[in-house]
Amino acid sequence: MAERTSEIELSPLDQIRQTEGEVTRKIAAAREAAEQILENARQQAETLKRSAREAGTREGQGHYKTTIARAEEEARALVTEAGFQAERLRRRGQQRMKRGVSYAVNLVLGLAEEIEEK
Repeated sequence: MAERTSEIELSPLDQIRQTEGEVTRKIAAAREAAEQILENARQQAETLKRSAREAGTREGQGHYKTTIARAEEEARALVTEAGFQAERLRRRGQQRMKRGVSYAVNLVLGLAEEIEEK
């Protein structure tokens, strides 16, 4: 029985690898989410610009320029916000990676109990 239990438990190195893999997957997922947000923002910007162009054609050149300016500003705001969100996700992933690696190293070195006490 004891032999079977030790086969099921992961070694500290395997635990580190598993944690690194999980963090890497989370970072990749965060990057994909950020890229999707940016793509959606770009698509929305294009839709807003297209709508603004059509409205401007119907309502006159002056109104057209005002609407385009608003659409471009909204698009910039969306892209900027998406960039901020992507950066937050990237930083969060890096922090988690650092904490995971630190925890894994401390676990291997037998310092996990000392960290939990602090």
